[in-house]
Amino acid sequence: MYIKSIPKRNSSAKSFILSALFLMFCVGILSAGAWQTFTNTSHVFDIITQGDKLVFSSWGGVVEITAPDAATSITHWEQTNSWNTGNGLPNNDIRHLQSMDGSSALWLGSEFEGISIVSPKGIQVLNENLGLSSNRVRKILQAGDRILVATMSGIAEYYYLPGVSFPLMLHNYNRQNTGGALLSDELTGMALGDNRYLWLCSAAGLNYVHLDSLATDAAWRALNTPTPLGACPKLEINGNYIAVSTGSSIHRHSIDPYQAGWTSYTCGLELKNEVISTFALDANNDLWVAYGTWDEDKMLYADQDSLAAMLSRIEPDGTVHHYDFKENGLGTRCVSRILCKDGNVYLGTWGDGVYRLEEDGWNSFKSNGIGFPKINQIAVDQDYAVWFSSGNYAAGPTRKSSLGVSRWKDGQWETFNVANSPLHSDNILAVNVDKLNRKWFGAWDVSNQSPPDWENGITIWDEQDNTWIHMNGTGTRFWNHETGRWGGFNASPKLFGSTIPYIGTDLSGNTFVAGSGRGFTILDPNIEHIGNLTIPSLNRQWVNYMSHNGRQYFFGSRNDHGLAIWNHDSVPVTGSAGHWVVPPAQELASADIYGVVTVESPYEGLQHWIACSSGLFMWNETYWYKYDTAIKRYRYSTTSNSWERDMLYYVDEERLYGSERTFPTCIFKDPFERIWIGTLANGISMYDPVKERFTNYYPANSPLLSAHITALGYEPSQGLLLIGTPDGLNTLEIGKTVKTPSKLKTLKAYPNPFSPGPGKTVQIVNEPSGEMPMGTKQCRIYDSSGALVATLKENVFFRFEWDGQNETGNYCASGVYFFVVATDGKEVGRGKFVLIR
Repeated sequence: MYIKSIPKRNSSAKSFILSALFLMFCVGILSAGAWQTFTNTSHVFDIITQGDKLVFSSWGGVVEITAPDAATSITHWEQTNSWNTGNGLPNNDIRHLQSMDGSSALWLGSEFEGISIVSPKGIQVLNENLGLSSNRVRKILQAGDRILVATMSGIAEYYYLPGVSFPLMLHNYNRQNTGGALLSDELTGMALGDNRYLWLCSAAGLNYVHLDSLATDAAWRALNTPTPLGACPKLEINGNYIAVSTGSSIHRHSIDPYQAGWTSYTCGLELKNEVISTFALDANNDLWVAYGTWDEDKMLYADQDSLAAMLSRIEPDGTVHHYDFKENGLGTRCVSRILCKDGNVYLGTWGDGVYRLEEDGWNSFKSNGIGFPKINQIAVDQDYAVWFSSGNYAAGPTRKSSLGVSRWKDGQWETFNVANSPLHSDNILAVNVDKLNRKWFGAWDVSNQSPPDWENGITIWDEQDNTWIHMNGTGTRFWNHETGRWGGFNASPKLFGSTIPYIGTDLSGNTFVAGSGRGFTILDPNIEHIGNLTIPSLNRQWVNYMSHNGRQYFFGSRNDHGLAIWNHDSVPVTGSAGHWVVPPAQELASADIYGVVTVESPYEGLQHWIACSSGLFMWNETYWYKYDTAIKRYRYSTTSNSWERDMLYYVDEERLYGSERTFPTCIFKDPFERIWIGTLANGISMYDPVKERFTNYYPANSPLLSAHITALGYEPSQGLLLIGTPDGLNTLEIGKTVKTPSKLKTLKAYPNPFSPGPGKTVQIVNEPSGEMPMGTKQCRIYDSSGALVATLKENVFFRFEWDGQNETGNYCASGVYFFVVATDGKEVGRGKFVLIR
């Protein structure tokens, strides 16, 4: 067994180490305020009002918007708060909201994680471990000093003791402990009338009980409905009536349960012949009804494109008004929630945000955010716009994905899909930007499970001249902007395979389009066909990855024979065996490959790091290594065909994956030669090749939206690490490589006063831009006598930083110190700070 020792560092390596340590310290001190979170909140589950505020929940968390004044349209309301997994919620899928009168607490009911209570004191969680009937919450109501929670396992009743901030459990009500009076524990709706009667619905029927008699079994009653309620009935109430939906019909009854008579609204008569998605009763007793068939597995409205109407309003006298999609300001997405409150009507939609009926029609608020929760791949173009794909390995729509591509540019989000662009599918798995700044989008295959307007293959968009090209196994065609349609196919070029999981570009500008089951189509920078490539070591050619570093081409597969390397800089050719390298270890020969990056180690030279479903590996072109949580590094022995220990962890050293047993899902090398490894279950591990140490970021120590990382990238103008998850995007400021134009304005030192010591520095920042102007070379530090004590260079954040030591390496004495910053443009800035020893 050979255990690696740490080699002696030479002077150049020492300089490299100091730079890296300096960079890591910068990241450490900035990370607390350098995170951003972006989720999709345009798909709305619930809406409530709080004075001049509107709060709505979604599959991306909860958003609060505020009206600047009573006359301002909802379109111009301001987002004033949001809550998601990045700032404390256990789950983003929030289905139900309740604001508590008499306090600032907001109760959030989720589909799988119970209840989160948001208040000025933080976020509290109620779940099954704390007595909640079920983590699947169906409705939350306040009844004076009590809170009632309907779940899939009955009702939980809570109350607050005076002076106690955490709610206390009072009682659970279910079918068993009500003597069978509660018709079913699997509740789908709950409402409270002004007469204090509590109404509950389920597939088994409709219950009512007076609020003062919950503990009396005999007080629980059932009210027969005109027809059986069926699966997932919905329940709504106003001051006069209770109403329940049964698929395509609605039945209305007085809130007095002892008053006889139902009024029914049926499909094909008052209502459209469609499944009801949601409904509400307003103060005038108008019935508002929306349509759509909800698919919980896929989290979408299955009949979105075939509905006869979006919305209906039935007045008490029977007058019916139908609203079509795109009518009077409405959008194109199904209505998922209707709220009638204080004379206003609000619509929550599944993709278009929130609408309010105003004097000039329906106006909407849509959060500025990514178009979907799940991010599959990330690409950054030459204008620093970031592109995100949402596809999946399936022919049809999938849960929280298959919603096109989103672009983030200059702080604004835009989503492209089949409905609003020439994109050939919403199931975009692959996204790539070539050397000419064209955007390439690749989709998975289509079948009878796919929407009729989805197609396989790739779309290429040349944004400069707005040319759209669609290519698949049939050939190539162009989008006609005048007709709004695709033209006919030209036979060439065409793809070798049309099921596209990945698109990559080599350093010569050639694009490799992975066709799962076939191999790669190679196209030159003019989109002319170079050739088709099959990988000799792959049995099924289920290719899903490629990269090129100027020395080698790396190819990966999914559910095939893992990694293959073309160990030469020439364009790979099918059938040529001379340059192919296949890893000797079985773990790499049978794994799904997620990415390869190449770094220059100051001690071992070139290192090629491979992230795959069987772990994290490295090849230095001589040996193969495996990194793990128990033993830091193993080396593969071709003699014994086994892994042997090579490097151990120090006692206090952070370990790969934060010591959790998980595996990589993506890998990325930043411009500062650090390696970022996304994992399935514990966030990100960052590896510094100079320090040979890991640093870990996971939800418990960072604002990560999810412990599952799906993609990584880098935006250079803002210096952001881009972190894709199944719940949205996180960004982390890690250092810029692009300096934006700015002037030398106000120079400030932070902190001031400054106490030097290990790991402590004072930063000199140019405000308000936060970075020094172009051409800034150095900053000089002087003591109060005018003596020069230090000369500083810009760091990776385009700021200056001083550790309090003079040029001989000794800490300076306490006193007032002055700094002078000069640019090539003859600008000079000055400032001072106090140093305290």
